Amino acid sequence: MKASLGLRGDGAELGRLLGFAEEFARRQSLPEAERSRLLIILEELFTNTVKYGYPEGAAAAGRIEVGLAVTRGRLEIHFSDNGRPFDPLSHTPSGPDRPPAERPLGGLGLQLLRSLVDEARYRRERGRNCLALVRNLGAPG
Repeated sequence: MKASLGLRGDGAELGRLLGFAEEFARRQSLPEAERSRLLIILEELFTNTVKYGYPEGAAAAGRIEVGLAVTRGRLEIHFSDNGRPFDPLSHTPSGPDRPPAERPLGGLGLQLLRSLVDEARYRRERGRNCLALVRNLGAPG
């Protein structure tokens, strides 16, 4: 089963996104742990896109598309936006091994995101950042 949702790049849309994901998880009978992971992933992607993906004051004009599917025991997440080009898979968090007080700000959410999925692909296509994530359902983590 597949489901998709279009959103404005406005922080007020987060509740709509999470409601969409909750309903999808319920219809797919995803275990609680998988539902929680899905919500964390989508919240991280959405808030980072709204916060950093658009020029100052232009986020509300942004367009974000989210697609979810469960196929052959795999949860597929497709997230795309028309924000600034940014490949989250090529970003290396700075200082994750350093004590918290010595770490520079930023990047740890991306590290968390990568730890929650089994596969990830990024491409820039027609002025959009396109991120495809796959989580093997029932995988540890």
